[in-house]
Amino acid sequence: MTRNRDEFDVPNKNGNVWPDDLCPAYTPREEAIESLRGCWYCRYADFHLVEEKALEVGICKWPHKVL
Repeated sequence: MTRNRDEFDVPNKNGNVWPDDLCPAYTPREEAIESLRGCWYCRYADFHLVEEKALEVGICKWPHKVL
């Protein structure tokens, strides 16, 4: 499935976010690649990255840090 990137004006608090989505509250995880700023690399997005299987669609947990 192909999907365009969404750029939010405000954080999508408790809403769905896709890996390439981006918002002004973006804060990189420690392991983030500097040039990639999508929600997948944001510390507020919960993609269950510490679980056995990561989610394709995450949840914005702003302003609570997930990792």
